[in-house]
Amino acid sequence: MNKKWSKKASLNLSIEAIVIIVIAFTVLGLGLGFVKTQLGTAGDTTSMVQDQIKQQILDDLRTGNKKLTFPAQTINIEKGASKDIAIGVKNTQNSGDLNFELIVETLEKQGAKGADVSTQVEYFYLKGPFTLKVTDAEAYNIKVTASGDKGTYLVSLKVMDTTNPDVPYAEKSFFVNVI
Repeated sequence: MNKKWSKKASLNLSIEAIVIIVIAFTVLGLGLGFVKTQLGTAGDTTSMVQDQIKQQILDDLRTGNKKLTFPAQTINIEKGASKDIAIGVKNTQNSGDLNFELIVETLEKQGAKGADVSTQVEYFYLKGPFTLKVTDAEAYNIKVTASGDKGTYLVSLKVMDTTNPDVPYAEKSFFVNVI
């Protein structure tokens, strides 16, 4: 009788183990589906925020008489990470098209005067040439990558009129803080 009893118990144990494994895989699948949905929603939210920032930049340019607008004075980026930013350019000339190119470059690192910082912060963007009609404004994307050492970097952003390349049409400086 003991032999029959132990065989039945081992069969019950293996059925329970299979049921637990099936339930575990089901819960795991549901959890992965939830995480995937949340990450997809986060990407959509980021895209919507970037579109709203672009729209705010364009609205700022249209209501004001600024040639160049930039959303922040300091950009904080973790070392090795990237951040997408947008700038706005407006043709404030009285007549004629504005033909221009964009130039973004790192000038120096705080506390390291004279050091070569050209590769510490990288920029990915369309340089141009671009054309804007009188009173037209447009937003342009720049991907900033903090590839160098931690610290604060001074960056120059110039809008160079291609018909008069000696003098910038507009320029602005800002900081990239690599953390």
